[in-house]
Amino acid sequence: MKRQDIKLDIKDTCILYRECTADLNINLKGNHSRITSLNDLFAGVEIHIDHLEAGMGYQYESKQVKEDIIHYCCHKDDEEGKELGYQLFVKSLDYFSKKLLAEGFVLGYPAVDSKIKIMKASCSMCFYRDYYYISGAHISLRTAMREADWQIYEPLMQAHMTCNKLYFEGNSFFSGVENLYILKDEDDCKLSFKSRLSTIIGVLEEMYDHKQDVLGFHMNLDSYVPVEDVTQLKEKFKMINNIDKWKDELEEQEMNSAIPPV
Repeated sequence: MKRQDIKLDIKDTCILYRECTADLNINLKGNHSRITSLNDLFAGVEIHIDHLEAGMGYQYESKQVKEDIIHYCCHKDDEEGKELGYQLFVKSLDYFSKKLLAEGFVLGYPAVDSKIKIMKASCSMCFYRDYYYISGAHISLRTAMREADWQIYEPLMQAHMTCNKLYFEGNSFFSGVENLYILKDEDDCKLSFKSRLSTIIGVLEEMYDHKQDVLGFHMNLDSYVPVEDVTQLKEKFKMINNIDKWKDELEEQEMNSAIPPV
């Protein structure tokens, strides 16, 4: 906090909540089927979820080694259709893996810094229909991801500050922080501690206003921790994500296909 005659006024606070799962050592399976008088769809995936370092965003990796994952009941010799179907199905798995992570599963908070590995995938139908590949990838992935135990996590902040000793001793906020380290230097205290962002954000303005007592303050993201039962979730944090350049094209295909609700 370097004041320099700047007034701090904290309003409409948002917390960078994220959704996270501990189901990292198991494969999650999902499928989607749709039977009509004109065509039948059977799609399935098996995925593995990994956590990434902070700032890595959303990643996708295909561990599928077999390219013969497209099957037709009719027109079995349609090799061109199978190749086109394969390319569209694989692209759809990539796109929807990232899109679903960005949208979240519990309350719509992003599952950022996560990686989806496609372990197995397949798509079968009577004959080529591009929107069936898109729908099959989307819904089978969504079904698989929902098998995980998703929870809401919030940032845990590492803070360092220098303040007046009397201010420290008379402030009840410090009794609720974690890993508190104190280095007293005559009338001042140098502190190091960890605090949930939802807790510390409420006292930042008050600390800033005590110009004679709080001499320096700095904090950075340490990790994410599950929200507590008593935590009141702040306004939803909006995530803007930029994924593959063909995103608009694929969305347009899905919209034009007018897939009925499932």
